[in-house]
Amino acid sequence: MSKNNYESLGVSASKSGLHAVLEKTGLSSTGHLFASVTEDIAGDTEYYSFMHCDGAGTKTIVPYLYFRETGDSSLFRGLAQDALVMNLDDVFCVGTPERLCLSNAIARNARIINDEILAEILIGYRDLCGELRNNGIDIELCGGETADCGDIVRTLVVDAVLSGRIKKSQIIDTQAICSSDVIVGLSSTGKASYEKYGNSGIGSNGLTLARHCLLNKTYLENNPEVVDPGIDQKLAYRGPFRASDRPKSLTMSVGHALASPTRTYAPLLIQVYKCLGSDVHAAIHQTGGGQTKILRFGKNKRYIKDNLFPVPPLFQLIQEHGAVSWREMYQVFNMGHRMELYVPEKRAEEVIRIASQFQIDARVVGRVENQDASKAENTNSLLLKTPYGEFDFEQG
Repeated sequence: MSKNNYESLGVSASKSGLHAVLEKTGLSSTGHLFASVTEDIAGDTEYYSFMHCDGAGTKTIVPYLYFRETGDSSLFRGLAQDALVMNLDDVFCVGTPERLCLSNAIARNARIINDEILAEILIGYRDLCGELRNNGIDIELCGGETADCGDIVRTLVVDAVLSGRIKKSQIIDTQAICSSDVIVGLSSTGKASYEKYGNSGIGSNGLTLARHCLLNKTYLENNPEVVDPGIDQKLAYRGPFRASDRPKSLTMSVGHALASPTRTYAPLLIQVYKCLGSDVHAAIHQTGGGQTKILRFGKNKRYIKDNLFPVPPLFQLIQEHGAVSWREMYQVFNMGHRMELYVPEKRAEEVIRIASQFQIDARVVGRVENQDASKAENTNSLLLKTPYGEFDFEQG
């Protein structure tokens, strides 16, 4: 079976191999909750504790290339938001957390990532935590680690660990998903009321594919440190653009679009959870796996998404210049909404109204049905109806 574009670049959207290894070693979670929790570290039987780890991934290369091209290091600041939000929004899919503590982990090639760049990232953490605090999300910065690892890190790794507690009474368990639920998607683009700039919608997933589809060969020739030497070099940096270029379809440069900081939905979710309570049957952060992420949650469900958001311009460019199939695009990228809520149909308009208060577009993008009896027991399936075709996916 031939590999798709993403796999050929050394990345898996589904991480099926990793999940198999975790299952084999007995370290996999129950799969009911979006993020793992443990019994409370303080011994309080009314709470769970959690410690979640995630990061900006290969998105770190975009600010690096932009810096090398323009001398502008400001895009590095957004990496702090990427690393923090990839943790924060995963955790918010389980409920409203309390007592949040953040520790950052940075590994760099000090020969090319200087202290000025580190300062941009750390300032990013400080400023973002202040902004979140103003929106009801109190995160304590608890230090971290910066390691100079030039022998093993080609450019820069920006990761973070977020810990805290959640009341057991507020836990969102995806086993509550019902066959009568509708799916409300929250847009990944535009400018939320708590954001300073408009968002391209890219988030922090699929950046390896996005970079190689859009950015041109001069980066490979001048900066060999930004490509895995083990991949087919014909696939590397095969696009038409430089990071500073601004195609007509974008309102920002390619570099700014690819580096657009990952939006957090936490302020909005706080209000949704307060208003809807247990009627929120699931919150799904569509990161690895894109629009197919939901396949891992629920039981014997058929998910149908037939009213998706229009595909944002950045994803249109990736598909066009990378010759990526639309099926793969929907497996890798969020394609217009990165958070979705599974609620009774009668509560959907309330979610949409709350989202509008934060200037975030929301819509009912689909619905839930029972899985066809002919399918394997305890598995889920997904049908995406898009302007570019219908795509069927099955769990596994």
